[in-house]
Amino acid sequence: MYKWITRFQSNDPDWYLDESKEPKAKPTKLNAELEAVIIHTRQQLAKHDTPQTRYAYHGAVAIHQRLDEMGYKDKPHLSTINRVLKRNQLIEQLQFTRDPNKPKIYYPDIRALHPGYLYELDLVTPRYIAGYGRIVSVNRIDVYTGHANLDQYTSKGAENIIEFIVKDWKIFAKPTYLKLDNEAAFRGSLIHPRTFGKLSRFCLNFGVQIIFIPFNEPWRNPYIESFNSQFNKRLWMIQQFTDLDHLRRESQIFRDQHNHYQTYKKDHFSKQQHHGYTTSKFPETFIFNPSTEFPITIGKLHFIRWVDEKGYINILNEPFFVTKELCCEYVWSTIDTAKQTLTMYYHVSETAPRELVKTVDYKLREPATKPIPVNQFCKV
Repeated sequence: MYKWITRFQSNDPDWYLDESKEPKAKPTKLNAELEAVIIHTRQQLAKHDTPQTRYAYHGAVAIHQRLDEMGYKDKPHLSTINRVLKRNQLIEQLQFTRDPNKPKIYYPDIRALHPGYLYELDLVTPRYIAGYGRIVSVNRIDVYTGHANLDQYTSKGAENIIEFIVKDWKIFAKPTYLKLDNEAAFRGSLIHPRTFGKLSRFCLNFGVQIIFIPFNEPWRNPYIESFNSQFNKRLWMIQQFTDLDHLRRESQIFRDQHNHYQTYKKDHFSKQQHHGYTTSKFPETFIFNPSTEFPITIGKLHFIRWVDEKGYINILNEPFFVTKELCCEYVWSTIDTAKQTLTMYYHVSETAPRELVKTVDYKLREPATKPIPVNQFCKV
């Protein structure tokens, strides 16, 4: 009552109208100076015209990181930075083409439990350097941390991939699982059944379990596909390279900036939690000739496969009957070289336990042997 008497006595002709309930004071409102800094930082990062910003990201996280480097203690939240970018028409709109009406079938993927647990690896090919020739980039990413590594070669043979892996696992952790597509350089022969390629034999010997994703579904390796896109957009497309050495030098700068950004992103915004874990690396004294071919050693290979209308899947150039009841579903299949078996599992959902579909004999073309210890490849 007193409120209305006070408003009547104010001589305001609109005293009887409802007033806005918006707070008169906004202590968290972004000041104009900081908003201008955000806009300027975005514009500078997006130019990529200095050695420091050549391969820089320029989204909200990158701006937050830059403000931190500039000494700002009270940095705005990512949502506030995004509102500033949107208000100033600085947001890049992404186009998605997924059909919303397409039924979703559960895909039996694997989750990264800690750093160094799960890697995805892929080839970016072909690329051509004018006046030099063809190059291939071997790209690898740690699914948990987002940290990447890459190197370039003149061909995409298994020997170059193994050479890259040896260097990679000396610097970074040797993973528990390595996800790959069905490229011939990864799995070996495209014709002969039950043929284990050089890379499969190499990983089996050193205890790394390969997971082959379904045929013609590269999006099943989303982390490396995203990194490949950044490789194309932020490295390959922005400058002219003179030769392989030039590309290699720049790709290492690109890698280091990417990994620095991923570290900041995880440290400040990730909700991931992991408990104690251990990883291992190849020793610095580890020397391996990539042309060496290992025997098939005791271990496991995994295949995620789509069941066709007749109830079959393809494992290393050989059809195996699963069941017609699982037509158009995915199954997880594992070759156990010690037991010489192929076991197929089905997951109805992420929360449901996996169901054993069947186990069949899988006689190898040669007997599986014990792995050769790492120390036998170390130069004293």
